[in-house]
Amino acid sequence: MNVPSPAPTARLVYSSDEINRHFIDVAFSADNSNIRRFSNQLLTVAITGSYKDSDVVALNRFFLVFNNNSFNTRLPSEVKQGEQGNIVIRFIPSNGLEAVNSDNTWKVYRNPSTGTIYYMFRTTSYQSFPTEMIYINSDLTGDERTHWLLRGLLYELGLPGETGTYPDSIFYAVDNGVTDLNPVDIKALQLLYGNKITKGMSLDDVRQVLLIRN
Repeated sequence: MNVPSPAPTARLVYSSDEINRHFIDVAFSADNSNIRRFSNQLLTVAITGSYKDSDVVALNRFFLVFNNNSFNTRLPSEVKQGEQGNIVIRFIPSNGLEAVNSDNTWKVYRNPSTGTIYYMFRTTSYQSFPTEMIYINSDLTGDERTHWLLRGLLYELGLPGETGTYPDSIFYAVDNGVTDLNPVDIKALQLLYGNKITKGMSLDDVRQVLLIRN
């Protein structure tokens, strides 16, 4: 008789070196050579456009996780509906996203196989606008929709990078449909919104603070 193999156990414990290197991977990207993070005591997040109740639920669930792991910055217990907030998430259909993408001030994340836009935002928003605006493809469904909703928000919160090391990470370089931060993602969030890391730090600064050797 064939006995099915047990499912692999999710990893819960990571070394300090693994955590620090994961943080480097997700806090920096080709477009971001310095630490980006908010210093507000309370950040407001709003949602507008063609969103669903499930989007609201996913955001509120993430807010709880963020607030349990951020040292001094807090998100509201519930997302606001409308267009007033430090971060505004707008859901619009794929054809609407293509219409918005009219110049090179927009950063666009696409499905590499189909070209479909997952999410996009204006790269100059930190300097020019009081509100960070994220556009999410409202044609997405299920876990894929939630995954890219949270990836867009995490980008704005200061985690723009990706990892090729942890397939169960929400930051995995290949779309994996993950809708929750895994334990090493949580550690990266704690570092970004803790006391060691400050806005504007370079990669070398962070390496020195975390005692990472090349």
